Amino acid sequence: MHEALHHRPRKAVRPGRRQRLAIYWSSALLLASGLAWLIAHYLLPLPEFAARHPLETWAMRLHGAATLFGLAVFGSLWSNHVLPAWKQGRHRSHGAALALFWLLLILTGYGLYYLSDEEVRALASTGHIALGTVLPLGLAVHVSQARRQKHADLA
Repeated sequence: MHEALHHRPRKAVRPGRRQRLAIYWSSALLLASGLAWLIAHYLLPLPEFAARHPLETWAMRLHGAATLFGLAVFGSLWSNHVLPAWKQGRHRSHGAALALFWLLLILTGYGLYYLSDEEVRALASTGHIALGTVLPLGLAVHVSQARRQKHADLA
């Protein structure tokens, strides 16, 4: 009986429904606008006498707006999901990798606006594109592992 008092089940730190929707929507908007920019920049033919494709500008504007939304969502996750889950020791490896990806995306995105050295800026761009395309996979792995753990805990 004494042991039962000291063993309490861990409180779930799963984000609520609205927060999960915000995560998925912000991630989808960021990925879609980033991919639209990549397609416009690298694949679409330039209109005559244009320095860049018009879709590039609109994709970048949407990406900037989605970034503000994504930063707000990431900030809200930090205090009520990331830190409590870390304290509980739950899903640390893929959760930490996901948080690191987000932080690196934030830093490289910031660098794309404010770095003036073209070589360093090119590295930031390559890193940002690579991380941005891999992040949805990291999010899918994190969600999948958490769901598996939840079902294992219930069994």
